[in-house]
Amino acid sequence: MNKASLKKLACIGMIAFAAVITGCGSEHKVAVVDYQKLEDQSPKIKAIQQEITDKDKEISNRLAEDSKKGLSDEEMQKKVQSAQQERMIFIQSKQKQIESMIQSQAGIIAKEKNIGIVMNKMSVPAGAVDITDEVLAKIDGGASKAASSQSK
Repeated sequence: MNKASLKKLACIGMIAFAAVITGCGSEHKVAVVDYQKLEDQSPKIKAIQQEITDKDKEISNRLAEDSKKGLSDEEMQKKVQSAQQERMIFIQSKQKQIESMIQSQAGIIAKEKNIGIVMNKMSVPAGAVDITDEVLAKIDGGASKAASSQSK
């Protein structure tokens, strides 16, 4: 083995060791949030998704009208590219809005329950506390109802 390989192995070993040491003795619970369930059941998230659909229709209609105007291929291509960029920016901003809403409510619940880590349910195979219903309730304003049904 050459020196570069030994240095890489030593670095990887130190990182792994640090990860094990920092994880040992931690009594923080892990919680999960089912994003799919939130998207399916939250009226606020559905409203944001509807905004995306409406914007998509608006852009498509605008492009259809532009195509009827008899624009040159080059002008039409510019319109299409501009519309695609507008759509992408709008979708990204709405996705960030949803993500921020979920993260803030999950953070509040995690603090209340002394949970150290909250992850997407798809990332954790088993063994974590599911706080999806509580996040859903907080997003949509019914926090007290979910808290009482989840308390043990």
